[in-house]
Amino acid sequence: MPVEINGWDPDGPAFCTNQGKVMALMFFYELHLHTAETSRCGHSTAREMVEAYVRKGFSGIVVTDHFVNGNSYARDPETWKEKMDVYLRGYNAAKAAGDEMGIKVFFGVEYTHLGGNGEDYLLLGLKPEHLYHELEACDRWSIEYLCDAVHALGGIVIRAHPYREAGYIARAGIERPGLNIDAIEIFNAGNSSELFNAKALEMALRENKPWTAGSDAHHVNTAGLGFVGFETDPRDYAELCEMIRQGKACVMYRPKLNAE
Repeated sequence: MPVEINGWDPDGPAFCTNQGKVMALMFFYELHLHTAETSRCGHSTAREMVEAYVRKGFSGIVVTDHFVNGNSYARDPETWKEKMDVYLRGYNAAKAAGDEMGIKVFFGVEYTHLGGNGEDYLLLGLKPEHLYHELEACDRWSIEYLCDAVHALGGIVIRAHPYREAGYIARAGIERPGLNIDAIEIFNAGNSSELFNAKALEMALRENKPWTAGSDAHHVNTAGLGFVGFETDPRDYAELCEMIRQGKACVMYRPKLNAE
């Protein structure tokens, strides 16, 4: 549903960047969140997350739990099918809750490139069934091959919090010249320093890439701290991804970091 900017204040002020067009009415979407069902670091259930975004007036969310090469319960099973069954628990629960509460819930992945530097990517525009077939064993692929595969399936790839410093990331801010990504997350509310977001914006400007933002929410208390707004509501998931690719997402955020 559209949110009236001038009158919207469920949890405090929000600010926006100059990408996209800020209108009196906007449609809000969360592009980066985790659930307790799938992500080991998740603290709130999928249903609790959906309830939080409904309360805040969001039109939709993308569930991006950690994949099998990240902090995920899906690492534990032996077979790929079993891993994917566990991985989809969070999304499936969120989708059911979203259908019940009247909010769009889309499927995404936070993919950690452990075979290389350890940096993270958000994979959007995919279908859950892709994990069992076209993307089987993709945790062992090169990041270049993964990007091509996601694009072949109609999806997009977003570089997530590129300057975050964490134990699993060998070098923060590593450059990937020529890597076929579609956007860069210039604001991540889970970053421990605003400097990481400022550097991400510099990277996006340097590489001439569209911008996104994400709460990186692991708990309902951090839901909606970073998100995107659109002048018109995307008809479906494919149009949402295309609008991001075209730079039509207005990056919005609150003056607070999760430091999760």
